Order: sequence, then C-alpha cells, then structure tokens
Amino acid sequence: MGGTGETRAGAPWWPELSLLAAFGVLTAALAAGALLDLDVAVRDWCDTHQPHAAHLLARTLVPLGSSNVLILVALAVALATALRTRSGWPVLPVALAWVAGNALLVPLKMLGDRAAPHSPAPDPELLFHYPPGWSYPSGHAANSVYLFGLVVRLLRWRAPAVVRVVPPVLVGATFSYLGYHWLTDIVAGLLLGGLLELVLRRIPDRPVQRATGRPGDRYASPSSVTTPDS
Repeated sequence: MGGTGETRAGAPWWPELSLLAAFGVLTAALAAGALLDLDVAVRDWCDTHQPHAAHLLARTLVPLGSSNVLILVALAVALATALRTRSGWPVLPVALAWVAGNALLVPLKMLGDRAAPHSPAPDPELLFHYPPGWSYPSGHAANSVYLFGLVVRLLRWRAPAVVRVVPPVLVGATFSYLGYHWLTDIVAGLLLGGLLELVLRRIPDRPVQRATGRPGDRYASPSSVTTPDS
C-alpha cells in the first residue's frame, strides 16, 4: 500500500507477483493444516473478551470494510471530479475496481469452501471443507485496502502511509474480534487487496493522448510542446 495516490503505469510487476505468491503460500499452508490452531485460538480469545462497550465500538466500524459503502463513496468522488473536469475518465477506475474486485474475490471465496468462525459446520476452520462457506479470503479486508486506496487517489490526497494503514488494521481487528472472519481470512484479504490496489494504480489519471502542440491540446505535456526556441 503506497503512501500516495500516484499512478504506477510502467512500473515493474514484482510487487503484484510477490503479493500473489504470498497468498498462494498462505493458502497452501492452511490447506496443509498449518496456522489452524492459531485461528481457533484467536477466535476463542475474542469470544471470551467481549465487554459491551468494545463490542458496540467494533460494530460501528463494520462499514469500513463494506464494498457497498466504499464503492458508493468512490463513485460520488469520481462523479464530482468528472463534473468539475468535464471528463468521464475519473469514473473508469471505480468501474474497473468493482469488476476486478468481484472477478478476483468471489471465485476464490467459492473455491476456498471455508466456513465462518461461528458456523455450526464441523471443523469450520478447515479450508476446502465446507462448500457453502465463503469466509476465505476476507472481502472486507481486501475492500479496506484497494477501495480506500481508490478513494485516496480520486481525492488526489498524498496520504501518509500511516493513514493508509489505519482502515485495514481497524477492519481486520473488527472482523476478527466479532467472529465474522478467521485471522488468516483477514491476512489473505489484505494481500489480495494490496494486489488489486497496485494493479488499479496502473490506470493513468487521464487519457493518454499524443501531444500536438496546439493550444487546445488538453493533455499535451509541457515538454512535448514545440516552442519557438526549440
């Protein structure tokens, strides 16, 4: 998760590939039975530490991971920018984020076949075990990374890294604490959210057009316009 909303057009692909590889390693480890005891221990600890105030606070933070909330916020910002700039281009990243998020996360959830922490299914912590289960990976955790990152980019806010980290941390802690997801669901979602954010940041902020040097050329860069002295 970068500290700014800058584009990554032309950047190397190794960060995306690293996040994808990390997700593959985590999935393989869970399938082999590793980390399952940790997931159960975290769930059990959270279940036994639920003071009323903390539970209410956690419930108020749930919308931070909601795709419906975040995509509407992103769309509102994009539409405002489109009206101001008289260009529909800002809406493109929002549409692509919605498509890419669903195209990546939904099939993986269906393939993961993992029940939620409080599911009545036997051994709910197991991966590839409970066909109706959609717990792995956590879409809420992914949303808190790539959709929040999209909003930051649309606002052209050079947000400090610590600000970018807060929503994923709050969402991860909230959904683990409330028993909506296993801890490793959250980690997997954060990895995929980071992957989606990096890919979406490859979209240019505006259409790439060949500069003509004419005064009306809106997207010509200053260095590409011929001057009398050149």
